[in-house]
Amino acid sequence: MKTISRLISYIFYPLLFPTYGTLLILGLNPNMFGYFGEKIHVVWLIIVFALTFIFPAVWMLMMKGLGMIDSLQMETSKERIVPFVAAITFYLWTTWMFKANVHMKIPANQLIFYMMLGACISVSIAFFMNIFTMVSLHTLGAGSILGLVLILVRFSTFDLRLLFVAAIILAGIIGTARLILKAHTELEVISGYFIGFAGQFLAFSVISKFL
Repeated sequence: MKTISRLISYIFYPLLFPTYGTLLILGLNPNMFGYFGEKIHVVWLIIVFALTFIFPAVWMLMMKGLGMIDSLQMETSKERIVPFVAAITFYLWTTWMFKANVHMKIPANQLIFYMMLGACISVSIAFFMNIFTMVSLHTLGAGSILGLVLILVRFSTFDLRLLFVAAIILAGIIGTARLILKAHTELEVISGYFIGFAGQFLAFSVISKFL
């Protein structure tokens, strides 16, 4: 079971969730973005993958090489401080890239913008909570995807009920894997779900009304 749990933890590594979220947004809203063409969809995906996974991952590999962290899993609160700051910085950069901006040559994508804004909110909350207690970043990502799927029901031309159920099951699998590995306590896993879901809710349902 531990081997499977490790595999699940790697496949759903926290930094990959923005990329998964982007795939969902583009795949579930073909009519909304069809007029841009498939090439711009690929560009959007590359931007998100590079800025939210490759850049932070390289940063963490450098930190590990310098002995600043012992593991890429960042098992202690102290190890998470600098990676948190790096992740938030890259997430903010990505959010800005997708904001409507007349100076940008790449068309803005409102849904990706709010998804990334929600991710920034969630990671920032987790960063401040890290001062007092650990939060499962895996379940934070799972909670974000769950919230995103629920929100996309309003925009997609597809029936997303089965996908929402699948997202709930997947979130449960991810949380169970983290518990099997004893990487987190039940409270840390549950708080991750809540923070991830709350970030997307605040971005799409609250902050969007003021922007």
